Amino acid sequence: MSVEENRALVRRFLESVWNEGHLDLLDELIAEGATMTFRGQTSPPGPAEVRAVVAYWRTAFPDFRFEVADLIAEGDKVVARVPFTGTHRGPLMDIAPTGRTVRVGEILILRIADGKIAEAWEEYDELEMRRQLGVLPS
Repeated sequence: MSVEENRALVRRFLESVWNEGHLDLLDELIAEGATMTFRGQTSPPGPAEVRAVVAYWRTAFPDFRFEVADLIAEGDKVVARVPFTGTHRGPLMDIAPTGRTVRVGEILILRIADGKIAEAWEEYDELEMRRQLGVLPS
């Protein structure tokens, strides 16, 4: 795939799956055996696990929305700077719903292979999210 096709695939993943909740698209966007690295831990989520992760976050923040601030593509990788916003209406980790709205910085690096997301690395500002939710002092 071209760099532009990779960028378009990632944009579709962010906007259609995350922002609009079209979880049915995951089988065509995520490779079987795809891996995700978060907090230094790598797991092989594949489409089913990604579906569970997206559903979990969209339950916690029903109005979850990534803002695609930057998409930088080179070769088979796309870097996305995607701050997210949402109103905390469902349980999240150890935090009961607060009703607060957050805006949290996030960066994703995604590797594309054979037209699907094959590998992902995620970093988001969990500390700032917890502060905005009121569970840590400002």
